[in-house]
Amino acid sequence: MSGGALPRPAGRQARAQQLELLLVAAAVFFAPMNYFRAGIAYVTLGDLFAVAAFLLRLAAGRLPLRPLGPASGLWFASVFLLLLGLLLGSVVNGDALAGAEGTGQYFISLVLLPVILLQRPQKDIVLLIKVLLVSLAVTVIHGAYYVAFHPDDWRFVSPSGRLQSLIERENEAAALTALGIVLALGLCFSRRLRPAAAVPAVLLLGYGLLLTGSNTGFFLAAGGIVLLAALHGSARGLVAVAGFGLFAGAAVYGWGEQFLPAAFQTRVLEGLRSGDLQDAGTFSGRLLLLREAAGIANETIWAGLGVDQYRLASAHRAPVHNAYLLLLAEGGLLALTGLAGLLMSGVFLAWSAHVHHRGCGMPALTLTVVIMLALALSGFPHFYARFWLVPWLLALGLSLPPAARRRRPLDG
Repeated sequence: MSGGALPRPAGRQARAQQLELLLVAAAVFFAPMNYFRAGIAYVTLGDLFAVAAFLLRLAAGRLPLRPLGPASGLWFASVFLLLLGLLLGSVVNGDALAGAEGTGQYFISLVLLPVILLQRPQKDIVLLIKVLLVSLAVTVIHGAYYVAFHPDDWRFVSPSGRLQSLIERENEAAALTALGIVLALGLCFSRRLRPAAAVPAVLLLGYGLLLTGSNTGFFLAAGGIVLLAALHGSARGLVAVAGFGLFAGAAVYGWGEQFLPAAFQTRVLEGLRSGDLQDAGTFSGRLLLLREAAGIANETIWAGLGVDQYRLASAHRAPVHNAYLLLLAEGGLLALTGLAGLLMSGVFLAWSAHVHHRGCGMPALTLTVVIMLALALSGFPHFYARFWLVPWLLALGLSLPPAARRRRPLDG
């Protein structure tokens, strides 16, 4: 056959799969960069790459019907309950148009993203996690530059001097860097990431975490590292974490003023030294909103207020930073049950992988990320932003059984 002959179908299929993986990697890379989005609707640059990957998979007939393997039924049933609760509340008590927009955002995050991210070989999932780590490193470097040289640019630096970067939100940036630190350590513990790459990544992300001045991010990272070491079951890892923790804690407590960013000293260090939560950021203000939310949610058990209606019912005209209470208030018990089911999907996958001895430490990382997200959601409102779901789903992908990754799309 001449050199100008058409490529074999298998060759075309391989190239299409490579292109799809490249598009998915771009979606993962831009997921934390919330700054790149449309002005008229919450459509980010990462969403465009995700939709392109979805259409390519659809055209190739490779859409997985069970992207989460044995947990797919629980996951999609939970998505249904969450969306039903929010829609019901919006139609009965709130704004039907706002309800459609909100549930549409959740649908993209909870249905479209699993379809394009999962059912891949574990090496591809690990590659995508590394892409996410590179993305987080870029956001930290970008934010650190603006904190140091352009502190008055409130697009990327808060008025109080805290890092926002391309994520645009201080506490969300802190939570994402905390997740990045744990993901890097988890891959290192499982020998999927060399220490020569893991150590610089952890140090860079740790510096970014300090620049956010976030109590939420600080305690989330500390708890995640300890939990990962404990679940991984390595005595050497536990000793290393304990030793580093004691050294770092003593250095921060005794000489923190010499090297810590001002935002971290003001919002975290003072509270740690005084032992008074009133000195730790905006704790008292959030506690007030939580008490109000508990009172409102007590009256919306069966039919919620509807999407984006909580701020109208609140005397403070502000959303409560607690996804559990906010969903209970806006979507009733159905929506809250849906969120609980989503979290339990990850617990089930990690437990199943551990029982069947799959993943060489990956179930520990999966469970750690799920627990970290469960804790983080107690400090944030709605979680349909793609930067929440990308690390969540990639962590679940680490514990999927091999059969679920290889299964052809129409096998069910």
